[in-house]
Amino acid sequence: MEIDAGHVGCMQSREIMLIRHGTTAWNLEKRYLGHTDIGLLPEAKQELSSLREQFSNITCEVLYCSDLLRCQQTLTHIAPSRMGQAKFDPRLREIDFGQWEGLTYDQLKDNPQYREWIDAPQEVTPPKGEPWKAFAERVDSFMEENLMSFSPILHFPSINVPKVAVITHGGVIRYMVSRLIPNQGFWDTQVVPGQAIKIRLDGDGKSWVGSRLTFP
Repeated sequence: MEIDAGHVGCMQSREIMLIRHGTTAWNLEKRYLGHTDIGLLPEAKQELSSLREQFSNITCEVLYCSDLLRCQQTLTHIAPSRMGQAKFDPRLREIDFGQWEGLTYDQLKDNPQYREWIDAPQEVTPPKGEPWKAFAERVDSFMEENLMSFSPILHFPSINVPKVAVITHGGVIRYMVSRLIPNQGFWDTQVVPGQAIKIRLDGDGKSWVGSRLTFP
């Protein structure tokens, strides 16, 4: 899939590093975790140590982070010296699961509405949760503004491939990958807590095409 770049300009490339936050207690317990603002497990520093080492060798022109605590703590662990550089954005939050927040599959599996949502999350909304359309629109808004524009902040003549880091959530990363890389469905991407996915975008001034790179 090609993505409209907004307006005609010169050829550009950029590398996007999508980082999922470290593990929380609810991740371990396989509970749905959306907007509930809980922190990482005490052993997060050890869990994220290898990512911290890998990230220390990368110079990012721009760094974005979800405003939820688990992402802010991940940033603190992997790049403490870059806290002042980070731009915190609520559009990077996980989808809000509403009344299903904190519940597990076993607790929900006999709920007919839950079964319908599993089969068609784009069409069914959790009770008091966030509709898929609203989730997609806010993530799209972030991407179009900060990842897929020919913004001057990402145009450094002396830098061949500017790099952008985004610390966010599993569902957001799956959605972004499905938008950026051709023929990738939402569920085609598996991303565990503390993992980074690297994507290269190449634009001709009219559209962007993404490809996944090996990381580290």
